[in-house]
Amino acid sequence: MNKFFFAVFIFIIPLHTFSQETESNIYSGGMLFFQPGYAVTHNGHQEISDISFGIGGILRFYVFDYITIGVFGGSQKLNYNSSNSQNSYINIGYGGPFVGFSQKSGKFRYTVSVFVGGGTIKNLHIENQIQELLVDAHLYKTPTVVVSPIISLDYALTQKLYLTMQTVCLSAKFIDDKKFLNPALQMGVLFFR
Repeated sequence: MNKFFFAVFIFIIPLHTFSQETESNIYSGGMLFFQPGYAVTHNGHQEISDISFGIGGILRFYVFDYITIGVFGGSQKLNYNSSNSQNSYINIGYGGPFVGFSQKSGKFRYTVSVFVGGGTIKNLHIENQIQELLVDAHLYKTPTVVVSPIISLDYALTQKLYLTMQTVCLSAKFIDDKKFLNPALQMGVLFFR
């Protein structure tokens, strides 16, 4: 019975969203499902820099004519080679509020904002492993504050459905105040109301 109500709910929300074609600018939100980036840091064992991938989401509220506030979050992960392993990785998870400016022009919406939120960096650094056995490995887990500019361009497919592309540069402190930088291009779909 619960599956039936869940299926009805999943069907009604998109139908309701696409059936309303009135012009409004209250909020937008959705998934940022394609996020290639490049992370740079070091952990005391080696320099780490490689391509990262992630997933996340954003919810924006439009206040007055040009101001936007909301919440933004996600994670970026990169796998890297260490001295005797190909299975080391570093991951940053983040989330929190942002504030900025937004302007709509025809089918486009331009947004520039600043994000400051909490996060955690996890790093499994494997110095040596034999098949699946970790002989010498280090696990770091560091809570941190993540700061990033967000520059977004949204394109209207309909009045309720937009494609979005945004650039961010996630910046945080890792172990012993080492810097963690992860610029990324984030693409996804937003639902507008």
